[in-house]
Amino acid sequence: MAKESQRAKKEQRKLEVAKRREELDLANADNDHIIYGLFHNTMFLRIYDSTMDHFHNNKLVQAMRFGQNLVFDCSYDSYMNEKEMRNTAKQLMLCFGINRLHNEPFNVHHCNADFGSSTMVSLRKHLAQMDEPAFPINVTERSYLDLFPKERLVYLTPHCKNDLNEFSPDDVYIVGAMVDKSSQEAISLGKAKKLGLRMARLPLDRYFQFKSGKSLTLDQMLLILLELKGSNDFERALEHVPKRKIVPVDEQQQEQEQRFRERKQMGKFKFSAGSFHSERKFKKRY
Repeated sequence: MAKESQRAKKEQRKLEVAKRREELDLANADNDHIIYGLFHNTMFLRIYDSTMDHFHNNKLVQAMRFGQNLVFDCSYDSYMNEKEMRNTAKQLMLCFGINRLHNEPFNVHHCNADFGSSTMVSLRKHLAQMDEPAFPINVTERSYLDLFPKERLVYLTPHCKNDLNEFSPDDVYIVGAMVDKSSQEAISLGKAKKLGLRMARLPLDRYFQFKSGKSLTLDQMLLILLELKGSNDFERALEHVPKRKIVPVDEQQQEQEQRFRERKQMGKFKFSAGSFHSERKFKKRY
């Protein structure tokens, strides 16, 4: 079905190109000069979409051989409803595209995958070539414990107390592939503890004051990790945190000033009340 759709789109593009060429020929029929541009004289080669696809896919192939490994743990289907699983698949598709376009992509592994689950079925709809052997994606039913040494694994979970202070190129970071808007249970924390894995969280509180929840989407996590891999600069990496979740600097200053004024007023009240009490004692004694 996907191949037929691609073939139809290709034929449609051919017809559009032929029509455009006819229009240009008619418009320039009376022109005796050299015409520069597409379909005419030009010193540049046209770069086709297929050429760009081969270029980006080749980067992923190189990452599979030499790149740093990153794991999406796809074992959370039982904790999500149908809508959340479809949303997870959409975010995994976005992650594939973001990683593919990056200059130095991760070698991403989708571990603990259940190929019959709604997450994988939806992901297959987004990435129609996913099951083809030549397609540069790693999806496996195996656990990351079977693929990598346990001492190199680091589970990224927002519920632990250990901040990720430095990004290590030797570690294999694990991100839970889960979208759960109904509850904020520390499921990934419990899983990491049960498996005896090292844990870390992004140092969000060190740089931001949040309006509400600190949950990030999978694609936002990937953007942060890609920046950390390239620069190890947390300030630059955390620029990918959505602005709508952060209290602006001016609001933070106003809030701090308001707290300072309230404390100052409370201090004055205590002082004046204490003075009044002392004055009454003084009058009684003398």
